[in-house]
Amino acid sequence: MAQLQPLPVFISEGSGADRGLICGYQLETGKKPREISADSIVESLARHDVVTWLHFNLSDARARRWLLGARFIPTALRDVLQEHDENRRIENEDGGLLLVFSDFAFDRSDPSEVVPLWCFAGPKLLITARLHPLRSADELRLLLRNGAEASSGMELLCMMLDLRTARLKGLATEMTTQLDQLEDEILAGSIKQQREQLGRTRRLCARLRREFAPERADFIRFLHRAHSMHERELLQASTDLMGFAIEEVAEIYERAKLLQEELASRLAENTSRNLYVLSILTAVLLPMTLVTGIFGMNVAGMPGLHSAAAFWNVMLLIFASGAFTLAALFWRRLL
Repeated sequence: MAQLQPLPVFISEGSGADRGLICGYQLETGKKPREISADSIVESLARHDVVTWLHFNLSDARARRWLLGARFIPTALRDVLQEHDENRRIENEDGGLLLVFSDFAFDRSDPSEVVPLWCFAGPKLLITARLHPLRSADELRLLLRNGAEASSGMELLCMMLDLRTARLKGLATEMTTQLDQLEDEILAGSIKQQREQLGRTRRLCARLRREFAPERADFIRFLHRAHSMHERELLQASTDLMGFAIEEVAEIYERAKLLQEELASRLAENTSRNLYVLSILTAVLLPMTLVTGIFGMNVAGMPGLHSAAAFWNVMLLIFASGAFTLAALFWRRLL
């Protein structure tokens, strides 16, 4: 990583960092992580015995100007932030690792919503920036507040990636529990609203795979050309955890697909059974309807017009025709 210079990070607006710096932590071996303010950034970066994490809010215009004018920001990260480039990337730049990856946003209406996180990890520095509140960054902040330790910016980055993977596995566990309930209901014969729920589960799985599977592939390709063995080992562990979570999501997708097929099969079976009953009733009522139609004709010469027992004779003929039809169906083994 290029040597950090303890020079003024911003000249004209010193308060820009205060507004845009969400949190900053200084990690020193054997000591509890210490939260730092914007005024302490240069002092912390000048020390080579500590690890510094700076997390910025890009939605504040003054913070963006402050970051673009800060001399400790690597050139590659400055260019990405200036262009708001949201394309996935993982590259070795300026002696560190430049990443743009997706993280889960704080969205109560959609817990699977992901937004980009811009990141630069060096031997003693981790810089992260976002436009929307992110879960993994906030969870990492809570871990550091509770005394978690890291010896490099890369370790902090891997901790954040592992927290994101834990969130992904949590969503997979929730979907698995829902599928267990839906499967029990389908096998029990209750098939009311399961189709919609299974559809939502499949869409969520497809969305998560679409977001994280290509990113995992990018990490795997980067690992093949990584120069540092320590860097490779750290990222390999995080990539493996991510791979297991993605495979679990893929299995849930296939399971939801099979349950949808089972549900469709049961719906088709119920429909066929209803159509079968309707066909039998139609076959039985057809000759009875024919008899009533014949005796309902208002023409001269109709037999039984002046007979007191004509009504009961016609009713007997109607029921006899129905019974004959049922007997014929039984004989043909259609019932």
